[in-house]
Amino acid sequence: MLPGVSARVESIDDYVTRAFLSCLPALEPQHPLLAVIADRWAQREDPEVFAKRDAIEAEIADEGGRLADLEEARYVRGEFTGADGIDRYERLAGRLRTRIDGLHADLVRMPTPSVDMSSLLDGGLLREAWETDDAAGRRERLGLAIDRVEVQRGRVGVRFNGDERCRIVWATRGEAGVESTGDEVTK
Repeated sequence: MLPGVSARVESIDDYVTRAFLSCLPALEPQHPLLAVIADRWAQREDPEVFAKRDAIEAEIADEGGRLADLEEARYVRGEFTGADGIDRYERLAGRLRTRIDGLHADLVRMPTPSVDMSSLLDGGLLREAWETDDAAGRRERLGLAIDRVEVQRGRVGVRFNGDERCRIVWATRGEAGVESTGDEVTK
C-alpha cells in the first residue's frame, strides 16, 4: 500500500483472490504470464538446477565480454598486428569461442524441470486447490503469478471497490510487471 492508505485486509484479499482465480483460467496457453508462472514454479521445485543454469549463463556472459574486449583490441585499437599478432589473436578468440560453445551445449544438455500447469488453467481445479490450501500455500500460489498489489487511497464512507483502488502487477520476466485493474491482464 502507498503511504497514508488504509483498507481492510479482507477486502483486498477478496479482490486479489477473485482476480487470481478468474484470470488464470481465462488465459490462452501461450500467454507470457503462464510461462513466467511455470518458470517460477519449476525454480521452487528444483532450485539447484536453476542455480547451475544461472551460473553457466553468467559464465557465458563473462566469456562473451572477454571475446568482445579481444575483438575491440584487434579491430578498434589495432593490437595484434603482424603475422604473429594475428595468429595469437586467432588462438585466443578460438579458445573463447570454443568455451562459449561448450557452455551453450552444457545449457542445452541440462534438464529443465517441467511443471503441470493444468491445475492453474482449469477454473474448477484451481478453486478446489485454493480452497484446500492453507494461507501459506495460497500466498505461494499468488507469488507465482503476482509481483505486487498497489492500493490507492479511497474516499471516506465509500465502500471498497477493488477495480478503482487496486492495481495488480502480474509477474513478468523483466523489471516491470504486467498491470491489471481487474480480471483482465494487459501489457
